[in-house]
Amino acid sequence: MTKRILAITFLIMASFFVACGSDEQPAPQVGNMSNAPKSVAIVQVEPFTAPESSVINAEKAKLYAKASAGLLELGVTWSDRIDKAPEVEKLQILNAYNVARDQLCARIGLAGIAEYNWITTVALPDVKNKAVFEGVGVKVGN
Repeated sequence: MTKRILAITFLIMASFFVACGSDEQPAPQVGNMSNAPKSVAIVQVEPFTAPESSVINAEKAKLYAKASAGLLELGVTWSDRIDKAPEVEKLQILNAYNVARDQLCARIGLAGIAEYNWITTVALPDVKNKAVFEGVGVKVGN
């Protein structure tokens, strides 16, 4: 009988050490992932060199109009993220936002945000492009 008690005691102690020695942490519960952004492959952003002439064609004006609409929507979405983020994460989010803007313009067909900015600052104010921009629905000021 003592052998049996000794064996049971040994098994209880062994199971205690095995249970205490386990470093496995319970798997964290994953919440609803349907709201998580979907990963999309990065596209190559072509380097942009400003052309000699500021005159652009209707196709480039269409791409600009499409990029403008997309950038506006992107800005609304990301500004909400930036506003709600803790201070330590804001710079990281701003950097990701800049990459997203560049990717959006590249996917539309421009040479990234650099070409979009060139069109905004150089081609759009050029009176020679007024009819082209208005033809694709972009209102040009005087």
